[in-house]
Amino acid sequence: MRKIGRVREVWRYPVSSLGGETLASITVSPEGIAGDRRFALFDPETGLAAAPEKETRWRPALFITASQPPSGLPVLRFADGAEHTLDDGALPDRLAEHFGFPVAVGLVGSGDYRFPVVSNRYKPAPLHLVTTASTEALAAITGLPPLDARRFRPSVLIETEEGEGFIENEWVDHTLCIGDTDIRVTEASRRCGMTLVAQPGMAEEPDVLRGIMRHNKRNLGVYATPAENVTISVGDAVYAEI
Repeated sequence: MRKIGRVREVWRYPVSSLGGETLASITVSPEGIAGDRRFALFDPETGLAAAPEKETRWRPALFITASQPPSGLPVLRFADGAEHTLDDGALPDRLAEHFGFPVAVGLVGSGDYRFPVVSNRYKPAPLHLVTTASTEALAAITGLPPLDARRFRPSVLIETEEGEGFIENEWVDHTLCIGDTDIRVTEASRRCGMTLVAQPGMAEEPDVLRGIMRHNKRNLGVYATPAENVTISVGDAVYAEI
């Protein structure tokens, strides 16, 4: 195998469509990352989950971050520093104030009777990999300043040591080795409007999605699946079989 680089960052998103948390390591099974996207915000009038990439009214979602403590429910942190656990009685009013309409919290799947079940808008892959080679290539093509990887919501950001351009394209249907673990790359990550939405420290930038569409067939990054339960940590070496 050929060395590609190392893991720079690992991310988890306890509540779908909200900002996530960086961690030292993540535990991943063929079903997904432990504690990732178990909850979602939804409109109690329609029952539909938040969709910032499609509806502008949901775009303030990215100005809330979610973290998962070692035990208990995720904690939401607002821009003013206020924090609320998902079962905090004050949370519904705070969410309504933040979005400007009633918002509720639901469980994706089953397992906690305190929350209504919400259907996920898509089936997330266990792992979403993005490389610094791709983000740098996109910035160079579009003439944009260096791009923050948060725009692409990876679970693993790989700092590349060799190769230029959208190198992940070559990995589809091949195996990577991250640390001591083999990961099968299953498909390219097709991009949506989430990449251009404003986030803390980042303005809205339509040229991000335009550049991906024009120069890489709307793809940036790849999805991947481990064969068994594994741990991926910051600093792990990454090798590709091609």
